Amino acid sequence: MAEDAAAFGTVAAPGRHGLLRVGVEGFARALARSGAEPAPLVAQWAALGRPLIARRRGPCDAAGRIAAGLPLPPAQGKARLALSLEAADVEALEPPPRLEACAAFAPPAWGAAIGALLEAGAVAGAAPRCFGSLAWSALTGLAYLGPASDLDVIFVADATTDVRQLLAGLEEIAARAPMRIDGEIILAESGLAANWRELVDGAPQILVKSMQGAGLVARDAFLAARGAMSVVI
Repeated sequence: MAEDAAAFGTVAAPGRHGLLRVGVEGFARALARSGAEPAPLVAQWAALGRPLIARRRGPCDAAGRIAAGLPLPPAQGKARLALSLEAADVEALEPPPRLEACAAFAPPAWGAAIGALLEAGAVAGAAPRCFGSLAWSALTGLAYLGPASDLDVIFVADATTDVRQLLAGLEEIAARAPMRIDGEIILAESGLAANWRELVDGAPQILVKSMQGAGLVARDAFLAARGAMSVVI
């Protein structure tokens, strides 16, 4: 299983789910550009070492800047604050955290399913990462999880990954898990992503996402691509 961090882009061109580390001064400038009056939780975000997440550029994002989001926990309205960063203000790009590193923040009832996901990833050759509520709970120490929360997982598939075996394992684990398991299979070289449930359902075409947009791609072509896929969406 090769290192999968490249699937989430670079500092200059972050990919979906990429985490951005921004210094205090750069973060303050981004907040000022947003025009928002930040709550104390937001104002202290960078000082506490909390990351931002890369997002798709919108029509209001100036050319040459990096689009980022700050997802607030449910107690703060569960909104996402859109920020625009200067490239020089981004100190590092990190992949989303490994599922095993977030397990201690999950409800106890999730333990067996998380263990099964870790095992399925090890067998198929793709260690699971997570995003969404569990990831943000682990990254910040704040309460993002609630009774209805999903477990959102990412598996990065390279040329060594047995994707079909992985999908079969995911389907079996999800059928008996106490929570909904959602998430994506991401191709290591291109960063293109598909929802694992769509891949399991077997439709001839699936929705494939990238930082540039989304489009329909033949399911068999995605599964055969493994690490690379030459398609523009």
